[in-house]
Amino acid sequence: MRRTTLVLLAVSILFVSASLEAKGGFGGSYSINGTNPGVGVYKGALTITPRGEVYDVHWSIAGLRYSGVGIVVNDTLSVAYSDANHSFIGVASYTREGGTLYGRWAVGGGSMMGSETATRR
Repeated sequence: MRRTTLVLLAVSILFVSASLEAKGGFGGSYSINGTNPGVGVYKGALTITPRGEVYDVHWSIAGLRYSGVGIVVNDTLSVAYSDANHSFIGVASYTREGGTLYGRWAVGGGSMMGSETATRR
C-alpha cells in the first residue's frame, strides 16, 4: 500500500510540474521583429517574466519602452500594454512554437493589427 501511494505521489508531481512548465514556457528574453501597419518594420527586445499565473511583459523598441500585464488561457498569452506615459492602450496575443512566439497586436482606436515574431535569446 505504501509503495502504491509513493508511486501515485511521484506521478502526480510529474503532472503538476509538466503543467507548470507549459504555463511558464512563455517566460524569457526575446529578440523581436515586427510589422507596424502604415509605419513599417521594427526590431527590438521583449522580456516576459512569470509572476504566478500573471506575466509582466516589457518591450524595448527604437529607444521606446512599453509595459504590460498578461495571462495565459489555453496556449495563448494575452497582454494588455501601454507606453510609459499611458497615452494609449493596446492588446497583444502570442502563441508559442518551441522557442519562438508569434504575436498579433492592436492599439485602441486603431483599425489594423500588427504582427511580431519573438525568438528566444
